[in-house]
Amino acid sequence: MTGPVRGRISFCMTCKDRLWQLRETLLENLERVEADGNAEIVLVNYHSQDGLDAWVRAYRTYMDRGVLRYLHERTEPNFHMSKAKNLAHFGATGEFLVNLDADNFIGETIPAWRGQWAREYDTLIHGFVPETDKGRVGARDGLPAEGNGTSGRIGLPRRHFMALGGYDEAMLPMSQQDVDLIDRARAYGLSVVRLPQAGRASICNSLQEKLQHTGQSLSWEEMRRRNLERRRENLRLGRLAVNRGRSAVRVLLNFAEEIEL
Repeated sequence: MTGPVRGRISFCMTCKDRLWQLRETLLENLERVEADGNAEIVLVNYHSQDGLDAWVRAYRTYMDRGVLRYLHERTEPNFHMSKAKNLAHFGATGEFLVNLDADNFIGETIPAWRGQWAREYDTLIHGFVPETDKGRVGARDGLPAEGNGTSGRIGLPRRHFMALGGYDEAMLPMSQQDVDLIDRARAYGLSVVRLPQAGRASICNSLQEKLQHTGQSLSWEEMRRRNLERRRENLRLGRLAVNRGRSAVRVLLNFAEEIEL
């Protein structure tokens, strides 16, 4: 890729043995981005073993039209949230990057997001609910209310995401990576806003389903505790840019091209 496509929004998805969710969300989301005309979905298959690679071949026409970029990571046995999300974001072609969990629906949100960035470019958009400030290290926060399933929906201009180094890969596989990115983005100078979404936003899933492919013996609570320490340390040390010295990861793009991200 020579450079980001001006105005394009890239919705960045990751999947590790969650094909059952993509069966429900992917087609609807592809139709949303294709109707927009300047958006794409970047889907990372993080070494899934549930038939995702065979199933997604039915969407080759979307790949051919530039609506879907399919990245296959074929070596990592365990899921790591920050690493998987970074692959999707680094492999995107858009000027704006939006994390979209595999269990989430885009809905009719694209015009509102475009409008927000047109009014205030240096903005991180998070979640879809009114003011529900909780959980941040410090004063204000942008965490959606519990249960709506969109706490990972984070969007910002690509150049700011890259300047921050993406999601912190030094964290343990689950918990705090989203709010850590928000904390660092706010300290970097971005505004943080939330926009409402009408209709169904996500599929419900359990905490156990989130943990089962991480390869960790630690509980969610222990990972949260340790990652919270890292998050606080990032702010205390002014470590706004992370992953310095990160090694590139080889993936297969659209079944055809080996690339490094």
